[in-house]
Parts: sequence; structure tokens; C-alpha cells
Amino acid sequence: MAATKLSIIIFGLAIWTRFTFLQISAADATSYIGAVAEYYPTRTGRDGQINTLANAENIVTIVKKASEYHADIIVFPENGLAPGLPNYQTNRTHFLSYSSTIPDANTDTPCTNDSTLVSPAIRLMSCTARSQSMYLMVNVVEMEDCTATGTKFRPCPNDGYFFYNTNVAFNRNGTIVSRYRKFNLFGEAGLNVTSTPDISTFTTDFGVTFGHFICFDILFKTPTLSLINHYNITDILYPTHWFSELPYLTAVQAQSAWSYSNDVNLLASSYNNPATGSGGSGIFAGTSGQLVSLWSENATNTLLVAKVPKVINGKRSSINSEATVTYVFSDKEISTLVDIRPVAQQALITDILEPYTTRILELTSGTTQTSMELCDRGLCCSFNISKTFNANKINPSVSYYRYRIAVFNGVRTYSGIRSGGTQVCSIIACTGDTVATCGRRFATSTTVVRPTTFHSIVITGNFSTDSSMFQMPDSLTMNILPLSTNEFTYAQDDIPDTSHTTITYTLNTEKNDLLTFAIYGRNFSTDGLPPTTSSSLFSIYRLSLIPYVITIFFAGMTILFSMHRS
Repeated sequence: MAATKLSIIIFGLAIWTRFTFLQISAADATSYIGAVAEYYPTRTGRDGQINTLANAENIVTIVKKASEYHADIIVFPENGLAPGLPNYQTNRTHFLSYSSTIPDANTDTPCTNDSTLVSPAIRLMSCTARSQSMYLMVNVVEMEDCTATGTKFRPCPNDGYFFYNTNVAFNRNGTIVSRYRKFNLFGEAGLNVTSTPDISTFTTDFGVTFGHFICFDILFKTPTLSLINHYNITDILYPTHWFSELPYLTAVQAQSAWSYSNDVNLLASSYNNPATGSGGSGIFAGTSGQLVSLWSENATNTLLVAKVPKVINGKRSSINSEATVTYVFSDKEISTLVDIRPVAQQALITDILEPYTTRILELTSGTTQTSMELCDRGLCCSFNISKTFNANKINPSVSYYRYRIAVFNGVRTYSGIRSGGTQVCSIIACTGDTVATCGRRFATSTTVVRPTTFHSIVITGNFSTDSSMFQMPDSLTMNILPLSTNEFTYAQDDIPDTSHTTITYTLNTEKNDLLTFAIYGRNFSTDGLPPTTSSSLFSIYRLSLIPYVITIFFAGMTILFSMHRS
């Protein structure tokens, strides 16, 4: 039944007139048309192949819509094609039902080669790329027979397969042109990793070479930063199934900050499921800012399209902020949202903030200036803040955010799965007066007022320029989106004759809806170490304790002297 339906779909694609409505960007053009999908996949029933093919058919619908906007390339989310089956994701015996072999890049066009051993869904993806004359990236569970390739360094599992979380890129002819196997797994029990990270790139006919990686990879050095620093890649494709975390790592927030800090174009496509805090896609143009993005509290199937400026000889062409499309699919077009249970707001997780060194930001009525330096385990950050607090907005029937200055130089845990070195200088919002209330937000049923207006914020920190370090400007507003690039400046000034740089992050516009304003850094050299579990009290109070220590010392000496005299 499924095979018959697939044949009908492929036949329909084959007779589609490929060039009647398509406009392909030229190699010498200064931009191309990029598209990403925010997609809520189907994962009902217990037949993985049926589910995967159903998602492939929905992808066909999305690609056809992107063709109407002349997209050159489109990206689909991690797990969007093969999300697995309910409660079966970690059982390798079920992987075979929704996985596929993937031929080596540049060797095969599954649409026109019936002898290629791929799943029906992958064959359909090849035919879709071919019929729509569009570069297409999907994410799939890849199956590799390892009975002949397993080694003493990577022994073949007992079932005879390596299973990978894999990106597959097709060119306009439906040929597989690139493959990447995720290296930094987020749990994903049962899946395998390669012995060394893939460096996966491909060059398009419109003159852009893309690199790509997957979800959790973005927080690590390899292969992500290698693509930029060693291969000069300026455009990144990024399928993701993110679990947004306050206050620093919600989806669009992290995507925008990473794109800005590396000054690369980033096309991010997210798996949508607000019930698990998953969702948030966008197309970003490095320091030129976001072109189009989506954060939805509700489940959605949405296409985002933008004219992406090329980076030519190190310079990005001008952007057209109006050349964007946000197309929301109806249930009639894509039915995956029918009968799902809605949620009031995305279920976000919270970073463990108790190990941070924090100070509450006093909210005194009127306009005030605050200047302080706060340190944590050797990282010192300076804060200069101008704000106005309107106490007249406060009454017992409303809620409002308080703020803390928070600094951290240690190792954090990622949901107990991995650990990573982290360095942060920040101002964060809290729903109450304690650290335990920070990195949280009020329920949608709560009446929230905004009595605090920040006129300016300047955060300065001294960071290492060692290759094991990475920093980015990190911001979040109450709509769970980052600041626009015209609302802040971010400057790095290397300190002569040292391996350090002074980073200054400045809020340039008045804001009364801030949740996060931070320099967020990674220290890759401490990845894998035990997480830091306590705050650095000595760092907070080391200056204020000195007078008391001196007083106690002299008081003790006076008592001893008196006892000696007596």
C-alpha cells in the first residue's frame, strides 16, 4: 500500500514541469533565496516506515510551497523525517523500521537509480529535490552495515549495524552531495558516533559553499568552529531539535548569538513541539542580524524564506529586510496538528544557577545608576547600569520581574547528559527575590507589569583568546526573542602582549522587557569535568571580609594582651 502510494507521488513529481516557475540564483549574484521549515512531525502508530513516509509527503508539500518563493535551498529539522516511535526511541531493534542506508556523497541519485538501497522516504526526498530543482537537506536515522567495517577501535554492535543521526543534502538533480553524522549526541541512547567528527561541506551552483552540523553540536568546538576557522565556511545549515533553556539558551536566542559571534549566515530549522520546549527557527546574517525568525508558543508548521546576502571576499552584501516570507500551513495542507493537545506556553527548562555568583539589583524608585565589579573563580565582570523603577505600577494583583547580576566561571551540566566549561557575565530576570526564581517566567495567566526600564547597560569582561574559548553576545526579551543588532554593540579589544581580550557588551536602547543580557562564553578545555556545584562565596565577599578579619584579629590580640597582663 505504502509502495503504491509512493509510486503515485513520484510519478506526479516526475511530470512536474521543473522550470516553469523557478528562478535560480546566479553564481555571480550577491544573494540567494534560503528557506527553513519549522515542522511538527507525525509519529503515531508503530510502523516506523509508514511514519517516515508520511513525514516525507509533508516535506514535499513544504518544498512545493518554497518553490513558489523561488527558494534555492531548504532545510528541515533534526528528527523531522524520522522522529522515531513513541517510547521506542532507545530500542535499537526498532531502528530498522525508520532508518535508511545513505550512499556516499556525489555517487548516487536515488530518484533515478532503482538499485540504490535507500528507504522509500529518502528516494522521495531525492525526487522532490529533482522535481523542484532545489537543494534540500533532511535529517534521518542512518543505518550502516558494520559487519565488514567494524574495527578494534570501533567494534561492530551485536546487531551488525552502526546507527547515526545524519544530515543528507541533495542537489537540484536529486543527487546526494553531502552527509554529516552528528558527533555531539544529546543522550540519544542507541545511536553511534564516528571515531572523529565529520567535516561536511558542499558547493552549490549559486556560488556558496555550505557547511552543516546538528543541534547540540552548536555548543561545542568540533566540528562547528572548525568549519569556520579552518575551512572558511560562511554559510551554515542547521537542523535542530532543541530543548529551550532559560536564561541563556532558548532556541532563537542561541542561534542568533552564535551566528553573530562567528559572523556567518545560519539557516536553522527546528523540530516543533511546544509541550517539550522545542521550537524556534530562523535565518540569520551574522553581524547584520536576523533576517527572519519564528518563536511560537503554539504548535505550528511554518515556512520561513529570506533573501540571504552572500559573503564575498570577507564582506557581506547589503540585506533586504523586507524580502522575507513567513507562511503558516493550514491543517488542510499539513494535518499533523489535528487533535493534538495545546499547551499554554512552551515548557522551558532552566539552567542550574545556584553555583553562580550573584547580586540582586536593587530596585529603588526613580532613576538610579549602578556600578559594580563581580567575580567568580577568577572571572571578573564590570557592570554599569542606568535604570528607572516605577513603584507606582506595583500592586498585590500584578507580578513583575526582579533582576540579578550573575557571573559564572565553572563547569555546567547539560541536563545530566554532558558537562561543559562555561563563562558568563550577565544580568538576568527573576520572578522573585531569590536565585531559585531566576531563569523562570510567569505563566500566561499572570498579569505582568514592567516597572523597570533599562536606559543603558555596559558589561565588560576580560576573557581569554585561547582557541579553547568562545564568547557571544546573548540576549532575550519577554517575547523569547533576542535583541536586534541595532539595539546593542559588542566589541572585543585584544590586550597587547597577552592572550586576553576585553569584551564590552552595551545596550544602546531603552528596554522594559529584558529577560537576559549577557556575555556568554564556553571553555572547551574543561568539557567533561564534574559540574560546579557551589557558588564562589570568596569571590563575592573577598573585599568586604577584609575589614572584619582585621577587626577580629586586633580584637583577639587585645583580649590576649589583657589576659597576659592579668
